[in-house]
Amino acid sequence: MPATSREISSGSSIIFRIPAKFKDTRLLGLSVNTLFANLGFDKIEAYKLELAIIEAAHNIVKHSCQEEKKSHLTMKFAATDEKVICTFVDYGKYVNYLKNNGLGDICTTTIQSLPSDSRGISIICEVMDEVNYRRAGDKNVLTLVKYLS
Repeated sequence: MPATSREISSGSSIIFRIPAKFKDTRLLGLSVNTLFANLGFDKIEAYKLELAIIEAAHNIVKHSCQEEKKSHLTMKFAATDEKVICTFVDYGKYVNYLKNNGLGDICTTTIQSLPSDSRGISIICEVMDEVNYRRAGDKNVLTLVKYLS
């Protein structure tokens, strides 16, 4: 839970645009760690949130953009008085990150029952308060929400 003091104003947002490559997701992780820390999350919670963001980016790179050599992904980090919303957008192939090979919603499955390549999604679902995936036209939209209290 974050403390009441915040260094980021409600209504603030920043958009990251990075190449869809594993090595480039680290910059995104370091950046959001600092942003979450400035919102009052302690070091451990900020690290967990960083991990969830990196896992989401890795899933996009691995499953959606792997065949696209010049593809990018964007993530909008937006803060309100109540929550942080991280919205990922990519134009890769459609892959529903939250489904476990047709066996159901990964966010409601225990981590022990998941194949090893689905455990990142489980981490995301454990750390974030809301996880939503949808296809909008030719783009994939993954939204992660963390409440501030």
